[in-house]
Amino acid sequence: MRADGAGRRLSEVVRKVVIALVTGGVAFALTNLADKDPILSITLSVLVGGSALVVQFLVEFESRLREVQVGQVDQAKQIRACVDERFRAISEATELFGAIEESAVQTELLSQLVRHSTRIGTESPGLAHRLAQRELERMSEFLKELGDNTEAIYDGEDRDWLLSLTYSADGGIDATSLTTVDGGGMWSTDLGQRYLDAQRDAVQRGVKIRRIFIQDRPEPGGQAALDKIYRQHADIGVEVRVLDLSNATDLRRTSLFDFVLFDGVISYEVTTSSWIDENTPPIVVNTRLVLRPSRVEERGERFRELWDAAQPR
Repeated sequence: MRADGAGRRLSEVVRKVVIALVTGGVAFALTNLADKDPILSITLSVLVGGSALVVQFLVEFESRLREVQVGQVDQAKQIRACVDERFRAISEATELFGAIEESAVQTELLSQLVRHSTRIGTESPGLAHRLAQRELERMSEFLKELGDNTEAIYDGEDRDWLLSLTYSADGGIDATSLTTVDGGGMWSTDLGQRYLDAQRDAVQRGVKIRRIFIQDRPEPGGQAALDKIYRQHADIGVEVRVLDLSNATDLRRTSLFDFVLFDGVISYEVTTSSWIDENTPPIVVNTRLVLRPSRVEERGERFRELWDAAQPR
């Protein structure tokens, strides 16, 4: 490549010299035809040829100078765009870390999230990358919904929200338990046992827990199974009441569903499918966290209504 460039430059010089010689020769011929002094003819031919050579170099110099100027302008634009992009990135990073510092969530936790996410490098499996991406998207959407004070929805039966809220509550927990949703089977599962442990810890922290067991359908295990569940809750310090719908004829039944009020600010609600038969309990369709104050207040009023209608155990 260097040899080709040097050859082109040499050919350009030769071309310019040839043009200068031809121009000087033409000038010498014209002066001879005019019967001028030979010395004058030679002088004019040299002057014309030299001028032609200088003009060519000046034209080329101007062309290259223009190219350099255009290149400098383009380079300056690229540098400016790069600098602006870097400053925007720095500004966004500064704004982000400023928001982290002002957040009510512990700064160290947010910093750990960012720091740990960077540990998933190129050497990690592609599946790990996609899993991390999906979980971060889910967590980002969940945090956005919490920040908007509206509601968050989880498809299916949740366990993490329920346990985390129980461990995090510091005021009070008011819960309803329908036979069609919880029943005796739920409390014998791993989730049920962990939920009981979380409630025991909450009571020991001074959290007041009230639970209404709503008998909207006969329990397959009979009254003995229900008594066992009641004792499990009463033994850990939960205030328990029972609401038998067969005796509560004046109670509004259209709004009967499982919900748990945590500290009077978040309503944990479960939506179930319809009963298929007596031996197949309905499945949980979705779980909601309701944060809208008006909705939470309605749940609080509804719980007080049910609590007054229920009987102590």
